[in-house]
Amino acid sequence: MKEIFLSFRPEYFKPLLYGIKKYEYRKRFCDEETKAYLYLSGKSRQVVGIMELGKPVRLDLTRNDYLNYPDTLKRVDEYISSKDINAVPIKSLALFKNPINPEDIRKEIPNFMPPQMYFVLDNHPKLKQILENQRINEK
Repeated sequence: MKEIFLSFRPEYFKPLLYGIKKYEYRKRFCDEETKAYLYLSGKSRQVVGIMELGKPVRLDLTRNDYLNYPDTLKRVDEYISSKDINAVPIKSLALFKNPINPEDIRKEIPNFMPPQMYFVLDNHPKLKQILENQRINEK
């Protein structure tokens, strides 16, 4: 399973947290199931936990599956027109006991900058180690 560091806009976090958001929509994404360390951008600026994501579904290739569902078809067409053609199923979310802010990461990795989209953690072993050492909040 590929492991990534994923930037996520804070306004989508609450629907994710409450299980309302079932898919993440992206222009480009990994072609396999993925473990994503979730970084909230904007004013939040913290790594809050881990999402397990399924294999993306290409909306432009499955559009005809929704022809009998006009409301769904309308949303699919909106995503396609905005070029967010990958619907990535959200399988699970686990929050860190203590979220991490970028300043804490910079103590170990001075030049650390969160990505605008995502990056693969195999290319960032020190960051991967920091993230793997975080404790998960038990529900």
